Amino acid sequence: MNRLFIGIDVGSRDNAVYIMLPDGSKHSSFAVQNNLGGAQILSQRVVAALTEKNLPAVVIGMEATSVYGNNLLCFLREDGALGRFERKLHVLNPKQVKKFKDAYLDLPKNDLVDAFVIADHLRFGRITAPVYMEDYRYKALQNL
Repeated sequence: MNRLFIGIDVGSRDNAVYIMLPDGSKHSSFAVQNNLGGAQILSQRVVAALTEKNLPAVVIGMEATSVYGNNLLCFLREDGALGRFERKLHVLNPKQVKKFKDAYLDLPKNDLVDAFVIADHLRFGRITAPVYMEDYRYKALQNL
């Protein structure tokens, strides 16, 4: 199935995003703030790419980074605009991402490169299951 692959390198202030086409080529890369406005921009750009390329599905992955990605993950899961498409969400172990990146020689270390590596890792399809999210209404209590 043709899918769009989204790699997100989550940071405390900004999220680096890499949108990869099914053949592995770059659609776009950009940064958004790690807040509600940034999540909405991310969603709009993903929906625009899916519509432009006439793709039915998206696979979104981000590296586990403490609590910085939790709100974004919940937003992407509940977003109505993305709900029109089949979607899978993955939270990847940083060690898993680093090992995958080691296969690429001489890649620099920056957020957009890390987002590319996450998207490419998703494209290879060796990730067993999408992330399971318990009832997010209790997430704040868990974090407390």
